[in-house]
Order: sequence, then structure tokens, then C-alpha cells
Amino acid sequence: MRRWSCFTVFLGLLTALLSAAPANAADACEGAFADRLGCWTREIKEHAVTVTVDRRLPFDGTQRGRSTVAATVLGNRNNLEVQVPDGVTTGEGGTALLVLAGHRLVHPKARITRLAPTQVAELESVGACTKEPGDLCDLVGPGPGKQVSGAELINAQGIVGLPESAYSLGPSEKSGLGYEDWLLITVATLLVLLLIAFYFAVRRTRTAPASGPAPAARTADEPTRALRTTPARPGRHRAPNGPTRPALVRTDLHPQGYVELDRVLYRALWAEPGQVPPSPGSRVDVTDGPEPDSGVLYAFPPAAGRHAHAR
Repeated sequence: MRRWSCFTVFLGLLTALLSAAPANAADACEGAFADRLGCWTREIKEHAVTVTVDRRLPFDGTQRGRSTVAATVLGNRNNLEVQVPDGVTTGEGGTALLVLAGHRLVHPKARITRLAPTQVAELESVGACTKEPGDLCDLVGPGPGKQVSGAELINAQGIVGLPESAYSLGPSEKSGLGYEDWLLITVATLLVLLLIAFYFAVRRTRTAPASGPAPAARTADEPTRALRTTPARPGRHRAPNGPTRPALVRTDLHPQGYVELDRVLYRALWAEPGQVPPSPGSRVDVTDGPEPDSGVLYAFPPAAGRHAHAR
């Protein structure tokens, strides 16, 4: 009876995950600019959101709709990161999205479409930019040419250069499957493997020999109990679990951001939740995370800072 109860719970979790995965993969965020922006940032109050501008985005829809969503985004702009890869032309909507973001990563060869005077005035009215010289709206507003290169904007108004290696592993344009498709396939494959392993574990328990004393029969169930072990959460680590290297903070770590290591930007996670994350320009020690393939480094205070905290 207990085995069937566990199997029923597992099957329910499997059904829930399979039903949720296609919904996330099929969420394309279509519509006018305000609809897309609202769809991308609907969870911006809870966690960070990254939007990659991979094609022209129009600045369409009604001004009232755009202003309403923009006000919500500006209240949580530190959780919005916008990336513009190599060779992409943003369109007016992509440029407006870049203005609204709290973290901006632009490839030097990206093309930032200039905004019209009315569009700049609209962004100024919601507080996304100011009329001061050197403001981002001033740099991407009306001027010579229809576009501004990414190289002209790097290091201006908090814009960081996007390294070419950041997209070396991305899917090619000829591929028929996108990131969401591969994610769905991976999740479904893992769930099927877990279901198969669970089936054989239950079958082995049912076919265990019934002869022998009662204590021996109970011992045969011990492998099933091992399935209840809960892995430790990576966020609980307080000390590096490997060799560290010095790095320079380039964007705010809230809790993730970017650090510069050997003249290359890497995504890093602040591993000391009990301390205030360092500001851009500060020195930190970084080490590989528990899962090296994740590509996320763990950032700690410099060695002297950790020793002082230990005392």
C-alpha cells in the first residue's frame, strides 16, 4: 500500500511538471510593446529577468499602455538585464527596453536604433531618462544617422561590453530548435529516466526474498529510504570549496551580476547572503560553483575580508 501511495505522488508530480513545461516553452510574449514588456517582466518583483534583443522590436501600441508598464519596470529596474548581441539592430522598442534596464550588456558591433523626439519625451515623462547632457536618451536620441554602434555606448551610462565568447555556444540560425525547445526536451528526458528508475526500484522491492527473519526483511527496504535524502542547497555555502582567483566586480551582484576575470566578463553569484554585495569596481575572490558546467562563479570577499569576518 505504501509503495502505491509513493507511486501515485510521483506520478502526480510528473504530470504537473510535464504540463507546466510546454506552457513555459510556448510563452512567446507576442503583441504590442507594452504587452511584450509586461509579459517579460511579470515576475520582475520576485527575481532577476534577462531579455536578449535578438531582432528589431517596434515601439508600438498606445502611449498610456507603454507608460503604465514602464512605471512598474522602473520600480524594479535593478532586476532587469537587457543584452544586445553581435550584429543585431534593436529597433525603437529595443532601444527603449535598453533605456529601461538597470543592467545593460551591448556587443560592440550591435546597432542601436535612434529614438524620435516624441519617444525620448515619453521616456523622460516616466523618469526613465533625464534631459541632462550625456544621459542615455541623449546618446540614442535624435542625431546624425539612424543608428548608434554598440562600441559608442560601451562604458557610457552603465553599459558594459558583451564579450563575443558569451554567445559561442548558442544555437545556430539554421537550427530548428530554440533554447526553450531544448530545455523542454531535457526536462522530459530526465523525468522519464526518473520514472524508469522508480519503477525498477519498486519492482526490486516487491521481488525481494520473503524468507529469513523479520529484521532482515526490513533491511531490504533501506535502499528505498535513501531516495528521501534532500541535497544541500548551493546558496548555503559560506566558504570557497576550491581554489580562488581575484576578480573585479563590473555590475551589481543582486545576487547575480558580472565580474571581470582575465579581461573577460563572467556571470557570478554573491555567496555571502549575510553581507552586503560589493559595488562595481570592488575586488572579490571567485571560485567555481558546485556544478562547474553551469558557467556561474561564486564570489566571496577578498581573503582578508573573510578572515576578519571569521574572527
